[in-house]
Amino acid sequence: MDPLEEQKQEIEIIQSIYPDELVLISDKEYTINLQLEVGSQRHHAVKLHIRYPAEYPEVVPEVWVVQGDVDDDQDDEQYEEEVENDQETAELRDSQRAIDLIEKIELDKDDLRELSDKLSEEAKLNIGMPSVFSLASVLKDDAERLFGDKLEAETKKLEEVRAAREREEQKKFNGTKVTKESFEEWRVKFRKEMGYDERLKKRYEKIHLGKLTGKEIFERGLAGEEGADEGGGEGEVDEVEEVTDQVAKTSI
Repeated sequence: MDPLEEQKQEIEIIQSIYPDELVLISDKEYTINLQLEVGSQRHHAVKLHIRYPAEYPEVVPEVWVVQGDVDDDQDDEQYEEEVENDQETAELRDSQRAIDLIEKIELDKDDLRELSDKLSEEAKLNIGMPSVFSLASVLKDDAERLFGDKLEAETKKLEEVRAAREREEQKKFNGTKVTKESFEEWRVKFRKEMGYDERLKKRYEKIHLGKLTGKEIFERGLAGEEGADEGGGEGEVDEVEEVTDQVAKTSI
């Protein structure tokens, strides 16, 4: 069949499939506006631009992808206003972002270039036959898949931010872990600050004055004799034991 006749027939078929989406620029060039189904309240679209070489379909058609036409400016303004007014807490903002994150995803220039490159490769696989409908279907699927990948990536980022905030909050409730070494370091420092060792030394010196300790007196069986000779030995022994108890408590 004559290439021009094949091109004409294909355009007629594409017009019947996309009566509102196709815009004819010439008998060799046209665009197809493809609305994407991504579960968003906002509308997203890509536009397939086709230009036939004279020998098409025996050669690859010129294809590229641009941003599609949507009509939801009013929805955008309402959405932006709702987000601006929702500033109560970080947690509430995170929840709002998680719910409405899909409304902020866009296909940028790099995404459109990637889609165009993939579509050119797809066109090479269909040399010799009319391929525009097939290319349009592939483009729609790839664009929706790319949109989903971007949504997943942004959702992961949001979850990481939330997790980091939760870890910081948790630190407020986690005390410093006590080990045997850290406790001993604290105990020595605490005793020094309170002057326990110095006070204990002075009290021992005051109590004993060169005499036997209470324990030594007891071990030698001299408690009664010392008590008779000194008259205050029992009280001194009790005082030593009291000081010893205080020291023991600080070592717990």
